Amino acid sequence: MRNLISLIGGVAAGALLGILFAPASGEETRAKIKALIQEKMPDLSKEKLEEMVDQVIEKLKREEKTVEAD
Repeated sequence: MRNLISLIGGVAAGALLGILFAPASGEETRAKIKALIQEKMPDLSKEKLEEMVDQVIEKLKREEKTVEAD
């Protein structure tokens, strides 16, 4: 499970860094991010996004406790 979380986190971080350091204005970058999200998750609402973020935070907290215990 940790490997999967690490992989997903690495892919997300790499994609985000690639977008942020691309030679485009902030407005163009935000438009690209918005279009990508709408394309990949067309039914994503603000509430669903907040719920997903909360779930990720909870999982990270549990993993952190596990790592600290080891």
